[in-house]
Amino acid sequence: MGAQSTIDQTEQLPLVTNPDILQQAILYKINTRATARGELVFPCLPGMLNHYLQSIEKLFTTLDRPLPEDRREELKKLLATKLEQGYRTSTASMLILQYESVQPPQTGLACKVIVTTSTVGEQYKTWVDTREPPLFGSHPDAKLMATAAKLGNPDRIRILDVGAGTGRNTLPLARLGYAVDAIELTPSFAEQLKAAATAENLPVTVTEGDVLDPLMRMKPAGYQLAVAAEVISHFRDSDQVRLFLAKMCDFLSPGGVLLFSTFLTVGDYQPDALVRQVAQLSWSTLFTPGELAAAMEGLPLVPISNELVWEYERHHLPETAWPPTPWFPSWATGRDVFPMANARPPMELRWILCRRS
Repeated sequence: MGAQSTIDQTEQLPLVTNPDILQQAILYKINTRATARGELVFPCLPGMLNHYLQSIEKLFTTLDRPLPEDRREELKKLLATKLEQGYRTSTASMLILQYESVQPPQTGLACKVIVTTSTVGEQYKTWVDTREPPLFGSHPDAKLMATAAKLGNPDRIRILDVGAGTGRNTLPLARLGYAVDAIELTPSFAEQLKAAATAENLPVTVTEGDVLDPLMRMKPAGYQLAVAAEVISHFRDSDQVRLFLAKMCDFLSPGGVLLFSTFLTVGDYQPDALVRQVAQLSWSTLFTPGELAAAMEGLPLVPISNELVWEYERHHLPETAWPPTPWFPSWATGRDVFPMANARPPMELRWILCRRS
């Protein structure tokens, strides 16, 4: 009885032969069978929230499954929370939006938002697995070698190399007779450095760990020179710079010198929050000269020189050693943060040399 009633009702409906209307019906049928599945991956940069949301909305609209307004606000809040959590955890955190079509008769997309993260050491491990050595150049930093040469007889000089990597600076110094203590965060780098030093019977001691770790202890007042090349660019804020400088003061003997490289802004440029986030993502953490001065305030450090790393190394390294790596020119000139081919970014990598009073 029910089936006959349905047939009778159908026969009473108007017959449609209009191609456009029939085409719409066919499209509806196909759309119920078509599925969308995939993911979007973004760096965890809280300052990019609105841009990410717009990208997601464009994708959903392209897939003919626009995001309802009420779900938009819900998704925005979720993205904001995840981006903040990921960014606080690590500059390498990535936000992943996974989406998939819901089953008919429902429409739209089901979404899941997750955050993945990795440490600096884990990221550098991928360099070991995927890149040809030497990872950081075949020659030591020219500024470091010139600084060490002015300190006198290597037999009486002990050097602390912070963030020593695979030994680009440590090994050449040790070959000249300097006793070198190296701190390295990445386990695979530390192992390579230990093996190289042992093979040549060099006066090198390698400590695996983070220099900012409160438990990281080196010889108090035991060094005449400390160097941190391409290390501060990994720091998160000026408080970490302050902690690093204070620890170096503890490690250096009176009259000892500290050489470190750091990105400083140019002129009166004041980076906003998004620029600072992108700089950290690019391993190019930057500070204003005022922020660096504040980090050094009250510490027994007397500035000696402040030089542009790019210019110094280009003029003092052997011609065959320039540039140190393929990535060095863009990184050292701030173009990893501001990829501008025909303009100068408002940041630059500087060599800062100080003496402990």
